[in-house]
Amino acid sequence: MSFIVGTLLTVLLSWVSGEKTLTYQRSARLWAQFLGRISGIPVKMEGAENIPPKEAVVLVSNHQGAADILILLAYLPVYFRFVIKKELFKIPFFGWYLKKAGYLSVDRGAGEKAHKMFSEAEQVLKSGENILVFPEGTRSRDGKLQPFKRGSLLLAFRAKVKVVPIAISGSFNILPAQSIFYDKVPVKVNIGKPFSLEKYGTAYEKALLDIHEIIRRML
Repeated sequence: MSFIVGTLLTVLLSWVSGEKTLTYQRSARLWAQFLGRISGIPVKMEGAENIPPKEAVVLVSNHQGAADILILLAYLPVYFRFVIKKELFKIPFFGWYLKKAGYLSVDRGAGEKAHKMFSEAEQVLKSGENILVFPEGTRSRDGKLQPFKRGSLLLAFRAKVKVVPIAISGSFNILPAQSIFYDKVPVKVNIGKPFSLEKYGTAYEKALLDIHEIIRRML
């Protein structure tokens, strides 16, 4: 219900705003902050100052649970566009909102469509906007950090922008598997320093492993 009310308000705001995509992103943040307050889940963030305020970056986060999206929307100090699996865009109304917010759809295994997404994402970064990816590809089944998908950081490599590692701890236990009730467990969001990929040259696999290790240590 809160999502529907928030979306209706966003539509009204977008009619009088020239920055329609940003309007949807702002509304998503307000919606997430509202849900965060009423949920009572304690969230502690460290390292927010590590996100460059005037430089587009690729934010790279682990993905423990469904609450991660709301936590990142509510607490990260910058706006960003998610890279989200294409299936979510097919959900009635919700998928429409994702498109309006400018979030990017990734189609795994589809070469031409994946290339199109990369091109769109590079344009977003060139315009000064941040992009957030979950390199594990999906939520962890046991709360542990999973291997990164091979192509998950190609965007940062191609666009020659820095990555900012983010480690979320505790969110896996907010909504345990097969449960319809959430638990008010404490969550920690640890943000690392910007990480340049230029030193790796063409050694993409090495960069992938190093960033994975950085996030693992931050958990």
